Amino acid sequence: MKKLLITAVLVSAVFSGASAQDNKALMIEKEVKADINRAAGMFYARYTAKAPKDTPAPKGKKPFYINHYGCPGPYYLDKSEYYTETYAVFTKADSLGKLTKLGKDVLRRITLLAQDAKDRDGELTERGAQQSRTLVKQMMDRFPDMFTPKGYYSVRSIVENRCIMTMQEGLLQLSSSLRPIVARSKASLQERRFMDPVDNELTSQRLDSLTSITYKRFTDLNTNDNRLMSSLFNDMNYVMTNIDAFKLSKQLFILAGNVQHSSYAGVFSLFDIFTPEEIHRHWRKQNAWHYINYGGCKLNGGWQAYLQRSTLRNMIHMGDSMLKRYNPLMHLRYTNATTIMSLVCLMDLNGYGLHTANLDSLEDYGWANYRIAPLGGSIMMIHYRTDRDDPDVLVKVLLNGEEATLPIPTDCAPYYHWQDVKRYYLRKLYRYENRRINIKSK
Repeated sequence: MKKLLITAVLVSAVFSGASAQDNKALMIEKEVKADINRAAGMFYARYTAKAPKDTPAPKGKKPFYINHYGCPGPYYLDKSEYYTETYAVFTKADSLGKLTKLGKDVLRRITLLAQDAKDRDGELTERGAQQSRTLVKQMMDRFPDMFTPKGYYSVRSIVENRCIMTMQEGLLQLSSSLRPIVARSKASLQERRFMDPVDNELTSQRLDSLTSITYKRFTDLNTNDNRLMSSLFNDMNYVMTNIDAFKLSKQLFILAGNVQHSSYAGVFSLFDIFTPEEIHRHWRKQNAWHYINYGGCKLNGGWQAYLQRSTLRNMIHMGDSMLKRYNPLMHLRYTNATTIMSLVCLMDLNGYGLHTANLDSLEDYGWANYRIAPLGGSIMMIHYRTDRDDPDVLVKVLLNGEEATLPIPTDCAPYYHWQDVKRYYLRKLYRYENRRINIKSK
């Protein structure tokens, strides 16, 4: 009887685990259907219409320090070839009479996008500027204790146009809403050491032979561009001899995801030229690519997120250095979306520190790039206390404005004891550095 009971429990656990994974994959499917722009992955513009509701802090605790890392808002693609090369392919085919009716209409849409983006590589769009202002305004509304005339605001950016413009819009919103204000902004190469660090040794391991072969196989299984090409061009022999269908399809998909940021958002779409299955396959390929390069993919060792170890160490250092500060202080830092993605994975927020070698399983575990680092995405670590002598400082982490879970035990979720958070992450970083030293010494 005992054996039967144990077997039944084990079977139940297996099926409940499988059911939970199925539910996560189904949820991603529903989210993309609800807003097709999510298929753009890291080019998806973070939703800003309504700020999430906060769980009240434990009695007497108030925020006194916020460490914010954000990525740029919606911007024109920084690689102009997505516009120019695609336009060139279609105009040449049109001059030879090789476009279908749909192909001619797609050329019209691409022409409008290319004209809108001309000489604006990497520039923040109007929607991006408004998003940055909205997010800062929401932050001020959610944490009014942080925004007083006695507060200090350090606003910094890496040296990239879209990041600097996002920073400026946020600072303009801050200064227009709060007067007087004590703030300083800065964009310097010095910021790279903790906002966009470089580790050539680690990045060189991203696409080793095993990873490259596996990803190539994954993309082959998720690629079939024949239907799309035949809907755009009336001569498949011309397509086979003159067009790189894989490349063109990818460029069209990226342009489709970028329409939402342009002045033509709501006027037309490019997602309509793809079937739902094709959209899903394109997104899966991008999602897997981001996981390989910035997540915990076991194929290349599972260490890529540790590129942000200096960023995380700086967050811990700054959190400790603020414990005895009298007045509120905020660090608003703007960097690349890839930095945010790696940092999320390193901190294992919401379980996104996932380690697997199975690229097909990412959806089953709920690992979706548009959830982790969309345009305008951010990580905010908010520190709470009763007063400057409070021995039990608490922290809460917001991922893209939503309260996030940390891989750390707590008795007051979504709040965590700072000493527990600091201890956990310092030990994690120590284990990695120790392993790296040991490998080099062999």
